[in-house]
Amino acid sequence: MAQFSVKLKNTFNHKGTRFEKGIQVEILSKQTSAPNLLSAGKQEIADAFLRKYGVSIDNVYISNNYLEVTKL
Repeated sequence: MAQFSVKLKNTFNHKGTRFEKGIQVEILSKQTSAPNLLSAGKQEIADAFLRKYGVSIDNVYISNNYLEVTKL
C-alpha cells in the first residue's frame, strides 16, 4: 500500500460550497503509483474529501487541472 496527499491547486465553487486552494486529504491506495485521475482513483479521492470535510466533490473537479497528487 502507498500513501498519497491530494491537494487543491485552485479555489472554486461547487453547488454552493467553496473549495479553497491548498486544502488536502490523504489516501491509502493499493496501487504503488499515483491514483489515476481518469478512472477508479476518482472515487478514492471523492471518498476522502467526504470523510474529512463532509463535502461531495464532483468528478469534473477531480483532474490534473484542480488537484496535485504527491506520494508520501
